[in-house]
Amino acid sequence: MYSAHMRRVVLAAAIALAFVGARSRAVRPPAPLPVVSGPTYSNEISRIFQERCQTCHHDGDIAPFSLTNYADAKAHAQTIKVMTQTHQMPPWKPTPDCGDFADARVMPQSEIDLIAKWVNNGAPEGDPSTLPAPLDFSGGWSLGQPDMVLAEPDAFTPPTAHDEYRCFTMPTNLTSDRYVSAIDVRPGDRKIVHHVIAFIDTTGESQKLDERDPGPGYQCFGGPGFSITSLTSSTLGGWAPGARAARLPENIAYSLPANSRIVLQVHYHLHDPEPHSDRTELAIYYSKKKPEKTILVLPLINQNFTLAPNDPNAKVTAGFTNFLTPVHIWFIAPHMHLLGRKMKVEETYPDGKSECLINIDDWSFNWQGQYYYKQPIAAPVGSKFALTAFYDNSSDNPLNPNSPPKAVSWGEETTDEMCIAFLGVTVDGQQIQ
Repeated sequence: MYSAHMRRVVLAAAIALAFVGARSRAVRPPAPLPVVSGPTYSNEISRIFQERCQTCHHDGDIAPFSLTNYADAKAHAQTIKVMTQTHQMPPWKPTPDCGDFADARVMPQSEIDLIAKWVNNGAPEGDPSTLPAPLDFSGGWSLGQPDMVLAEPDAFTPPTAHDEYRCFTMPTNLTSDRYVSAIDVRPGDRKIVHHVIAFIDTTGESQKLDERDPGPGYQCFGGPGFSITSLTSSTLGGWAPGARAARLPENIAYSLPANSRIVLQVHYHLHDPEPHSDRTELAIYYSKKKPEKTILVLPLINQNFTLAPNDPNAKVTAGFTNFLTPVHIWFIAPHMHLLGRKMKVEETYPDGKSECLINIDDWSFNWQGQYYYKQPIAAPVGSKFALTAFYDNSSDNPLNPNSPPKAVSWGEETTDEMCIAFLGVTVDGQQIQ
């Protein structure tokens, strides 16, 4: 038998050993994460999404779901795999054999294959500690904080029975001329905004038109409702579904005169009988230095055509010759509506040589944009421009708004058609003082 003293010693030793064991267990490091063979979201895939996808795929922007976290990416993994393998995403419409464009939204095959491997392996998350720093979309503008944001004070509710063209005139309150490097447009209701054009009013006529029309803005079918007095300060560009904001090269800019007003022409097209309200905003980014030249937007256009019903391959052409002065082309922006299928624009030089400016062989009304060249393209006096477009006005076109098909001509409504390629040009001889 142990003495009382020995029992106390043994008990103390047992308590000490238990304490040491508990302490050892408390500081034991957590089990390491299982080793994942192949790409993970945290390591490789999140970086691809940041580079290629998140500027559209974040909360509040054009894409139908966000790709800024693992849970959302995992939920849409199979869709992402299919859309990237079929080259539907990222959306990029110009064919690679025509035009050398900057910032092309084209995903390399190696990244497409990596995404497929990730999905096929079960879309593993990996170690969250390897995630890159998140992109900041808190400001709501893809180019960062604007220098100026303009919008009509009150929301506008367009009619449900027909398309509505509404112009909203807003003072800039500028006391001196400014140069604009970029604009961005944020529709209040993307479901009903067909397109937006930002006109410049240097005379104040738009304010008078607004005062004569009750409600926010004024009707302006076909144009801003006032005469454009100068080609050098007539527009700041525009927006259409799928367009993404981009800054011009630092040596060129749009001109925004002092005391001018900006007029947003918004085309509304409702898809259901329920009323919708919209308050579209315009963000303006100033050039950081005085540019060498200002940019003009010229249309290559055909307004005199009719697409016969049941014609699956109706051809429409347009063209003009540069007779006035040599220019350089910085960007091109094709535009058609729901029946459009293909558009190609070519330039023929005075010596007979030709150059393809853009070729879109799978037109989508939902993915339009301005396509900027890596280097501006010269257009000397005597250069000829030719546009060739094709339309599907048959019942086999799932986007045909008419059933059965009917003759469709140029018009401002979505169910009409258009045939335009806007050219952003600078005049070679211009010198800004």
